[in-house]
Amino acid sequence: MVKRILTVLLLITAVPFLIAENSISVDMELYNTVIKTRDDSFNPYWAYGITGKGAVSFKSSGNRNVRADLVTDITFPDSSGIPVLILQKAYVKSKFPNFRLTVGKTRLGWGDGFVFNSGDVIFGSTSPYVNLTGSELRTETTWLSTVNYPLGRFSFIEGLVTAPDLSASGMGGIGDSGAGLRLYTKVGGVKIETGYYFNGKDNTSYDITYTETTEYLTINALHRPYISLQGNIGPDWYLNSSVTIPALNSSIIESIAKDTFNISFGLFHIMETGYNNSLSFRLESIILPYLIWDEDKGAAGSYAMLIYPEISLVLGPTINLSVRSIISPIDYSAQITTGFSWNVFEGYCLLGYTTINVGDGNDTFSWNKSIWNSGTDMIDGISLMVGVSVIY
Repeated sequence: MVKRILTVLLLITAVPFLIAENSISVDMELYNTVIKTRDDSFNPYWAYGITGKGAVSFKSSGNRNVRADLVTDITFPDSSGIPVLILQKAYVKSKFPNFRLTVGKTRLGWGDGFVFNSGDVIFGSTSPYVNLTGSELRTETTWLSTVNYPLGRFSFIEGLVTAPDLSASGMGGIGDSGAGLRLYTKVGGVKIETGYYFNGKDNTSYDITYTETTEYLTINALHRPYISLQGNIGPDWYLNSSVTIPALNSSIIESIAKDTFNISFGLFHIMETGYNNSLSFRLESIILPYLIWDEDKGAAGSYAMLIYPEISLVLGPTINLSVRSIISPIDYSAQITTGFSWNVFEGYCLLGYTTINVGDGNDTFSWNKSIWNSGTDMIDGISLMVGVSVIY
């Protein structure tokens, strides 16, 4: 039954592309996975399963002024044992003589950063809990419309509108939508990007600390300005900063602004190490200076600094070795992921990943979680993944 439903859905999504020039591709990964985790009673045990994910992409071709892409993601299985089909992208980009227009579900790259990006005020790229086995670590998309107007060879201004969450009627309240504007230019060899995003309905809970108590408030309407710089000093460097300001409740503006003010920066460098071999380094960090700098005064998720280092070695056209880690230096914990990829045949790779958590039970990452830290990550100590990737 599930197979029939998935087949019908995929055929329906393909119909618009069958009447024009297009390309269709499938990207599928399947893994034998072993995880050290906990059951509902919080007892540790080793879990095993064959898991996977796939993406079917329909892309238009034949018109250099119009680009359309429709991507459906399939994850199997989820916790219910049933495959989950998600519409990841569905957008059209069109180039007019004086401007560019984008409409649909996609992701905008505001700011710079692979893991931590303070300039990503639309989606947020500050959480330490990401899947370090993916080629892209931040993949959230939303329904939006943008107009991009060039101001010169290296400059443009871009306006943005994001749609609210859907209600039972298929539409959301106009007051829950979002809107933004960004300016992109270059001065000398430095890229300067600045912008602003207003979110009409955020639904994020913020901790407001008073003299003796902490109150959790949900603030809907939020202003989010940001600035981003990027250049090269041998390695590429990038620096971003943003803050969140509540739109209505002026009594907590200072508290929210302090708790959300953040700075991210990064360095990236790639070098040749022989014929067809290369070695790349990436280092990123995010700092929220008004949060907690002392482990004894905070808990997982409340600390002021995180670090992301990455080393990747490419051996010829077929082998890739990598080590990625997210480090919480304040509570001395880390998640470390080693990866291996061997491109055996065209479009076919053997893959392997090991992820290890290092830390105490109540740290950001922990080998054996304490019960008050149980919801931060599915992995409780270690996970092993061995599998294959196929693109056709």
